[in-house]
Formats: sequence, structure tokens, C-alpha cells
Amino acid sequence: MKYGREILKGVEGYVPGEQPKMKNIIKLNTNENPYPPSPRVLQAVQEISTEWLRKYPDPVSLRLREAIAEHYGVAGPECVIAGNGMDDILAMAIRAFADPGDEILSPYPSYTLYETLANLHGSKMRYVDLDGEYQLPEQFYETKARMCFIPRPNAPSGVASGQKAMERLCREFNGLVFIDEAYADFADDNCLGFPRVFENAIIGRTFSKSYALCGLRLGFAIARPEIINELMKVKDSYNVNIVAQLGGVAALEDREHFKNTVSKIRNNRAWLTQALRDMGFRVLDSQTNFVLAHWKGAPSAKEIFEALRARAIIVRYFNARRLENAMRITVGNEREIEALIDALRAILSGEPMPPPDDAAATAVLV
Repeated sequence: MKYGREILKGVEGYVPGEQPKMKNIIKLNTNENPYPPSPRVLQAVQEISTEWLRKYPDPVSLRLREAIAEHYGVAGPECVIAGNGMDDILAMAIRAFADPGDEILSPYPSYTLYETLANLHGSKMRYVDLDGEYQLPEQFYETKARMCFIPRPNAPSGVASGQKAMERLCREFNGLVFIDEAYADFADDNCLGFPRVFENAIIGRTFSKSYALCGLRLGFAIARPEIINELMKVKDSYNVNIVAQLGGVAALEDREHFKNTVSKIRNNRAWLTQALRDMGFRVLDSQTNFVLAHWKGAPSAKEIFEALRARAIIVRYFNARRLENAMRITVGNEREIEALIDALRAILSGEPMPPPDDAAATAVLV
């Protein structure tokens, strides 16, 4: 491409999880919430007037930031920034705190978008492998970089590093520590209070997972005001639309719906984990709305993935180091988990593939 930037020649764009367009499939590949969002969200969206749509939204999402600060016990909106999903927040952080050529530290395996965003900015990713239990090794604390991205709980393993480990990292790392808590609502604890103690801590959150609002694209970060000020400098002018702003406020207000949804997913996660272990999969204790299921033997994990797909059940397979023998499976609803378990038992026992119906056949072709 003769018009392209030199920096983009070796950059491959991020490839999101597949979003099949057909109906009648069981979609367990992108960690979407299997339950609907709060009815208050739909009500808030339906009440949006044409006048609101005609005008630009609040460029700083003040009402939403105030609601987030109140909900999470933060000092005020000056400690919060909102974005077009967590990905927008991550991109802001790199633009604000890393120069081209700087190194950005992250554990491996990790969320692959970190590397894509770093490469687009001209920065360099530096990985340190997690240990066999997906915890931070000593080398991680000794590695120097301009900033650090650490998903907690980790994606794609679902395992959360201990809070003591996070405290040590924030104390010893000579740079910004972005703790990506996209899945923290499904975990036993979180790091939301870290910015009060550590000046270099940013906590990123999303409405996509626990609030079931992937389609709104809404995320936020909590940090000290001086950190938020730098992020404000680099954000797009109107980066959160009016629908997302009002929907986010409504979701936060319905605490009972949120608690019930998270509770159901945690219960389903325990059920799915035990069922997979009973079949011989190695599944570490997940703190997310997905599990990473390791498999050794025949058929291979990739073959199981393909056999599930042939049955119109979509999970995530990563053809990547340390993940070749694993599948990441979103925690679905009760019907979806039961269907998945039945399909896996059939595949592992060598049962022949049942004749596909039209919908399943279409799913295989996509």
C-alpha cells in the first residue's frame, strides 16, 4: 500500500471473536452475558427524544461518570473517565502514557488487543510468561517498561492474580499499571480501591459482561484526577453516544437485576467446570464468565472445537502458544450448558455426527 504509514506495514489488525449471523446456534465464544440486561436500560433508551438525537451528546459524559463514582464509592467524577467500550479506554491509556518506541509490559497469555494497540502506536509489547497456574512469576516484577497492562482476572485463563501480587506490582513497577477488570464482577475480589493508595494505578471496567450491554459499547476507568486529566486530553471529542450514556446510568440503578444475573452466571460456571472436569478436562478455577478447558489426547482440542461447531455450538479456539490444547468456553445459560455437555460427551465417546438441520448446516458454513 503506497499510501500507508510505515509503522503499519507489519501490523495485523485485531480479529474479534466470530459473530455468526444465523439463528439457532449456541454461541459460547465471545463471553457475552447469556441473560438480558436490566429492563430499565430498554426503558431509558425508548425514552430518548428526537431532540436528544439531533444534538451532540455530553462530550465528557458527566451524568454517567457521576453515577459510576457514586455506585463504586469513588471520590467524584474527576476520578472517572468513560469510553466507547474498554477498548477505547485501553487505546487512550497508550496514547496518553506511552511514546512510540516505548515498551509495554503484559503477562502471556493475555488479551491480544493490547499488542495490536501498542503496535498501532509504534510502541513495543514485552511479554513475560505466566507460570503453570497462570500466576505472575518473579521475572514479571523485575521487568522494566513504560507501562503495564494486566488483565485481572486473566483472559483467556480466567484465573485472578492475588491482591498481594497486585499491590506489589503497583509498589515496585516504575510506570503506569493498568489493571483490566473486565471480568471482575464475577470474581471474589477486585482492585477498585487501588487508586486511593497507588498513584500509578488505573482500573478499567466494562458494561459488556456483567451488565449484558456489549451492544452499547461502554467502558470506564477509575484513577486519580491527574491521571484522568491526561486521558481526557487524548479521548475523541464525543466518544460515548447518548444511548450508551443513558443506558449505563439505568443499568447501574438496577442493582437487584445485576446481582441476580451475576449469581446465576457464577452458579452456572461451577456446574460447567465440574462437568468438564468429570469428562477429563483440566479446568483451573475461573473468576470470570468463561472457563479455559485444557485437553490432552484424542481427539485434539482443535478437533473437539470443530466437532462442536459442526453441531452448531461455537466456542473459542486459539491457535497460539500454550493454548493449542485448550478451548475457551463462555458460561451460557442453563439450556446452553446442558447442550454443550451433551455434545462433548457424544464427541468424546465417538458417537457419529447426527444429521444436521438447515440451521446447523448454515452455522457450519460461516
